[in-house]
Amino acid sequence: MFSLGGGEVLVILLVALIVLGPDKLPEAARKIGNVMGEIRRMSSGFQNEMRAAIEDAGRAEPPKPNLEPVPDEQKPATGDVDGPGSRSQASDDSAA
Repeated sequence: MFSLGGGEVLVILLVALIVLGPDKLPEAARKIGNVMGEIRRMSSGFQNEMRAAIEDAGRAEPPKPNLEPVPDEQKPATGDVDGPGSRSQASDDSAA
């Protein structure tokens, strides 16, 4: 991530020692280490999710299930004009 040489790291540690002092330096280094570890874990998780998404997108689409149409339920005749019983009754009247 950062390309720091040995001399640069030494200067950073010296400045941190002067600014924080010898008492707070170990605690600050521990916190920085924890934050860096968390950032690496998050980055790794993000990379894994992106790789999985790319692999899923590259695969052929799965076959679609064969869906059969479901017939509508027949409602019992209640004497409505538009009901199925009214048509057969009308055709019986005209035949007689």
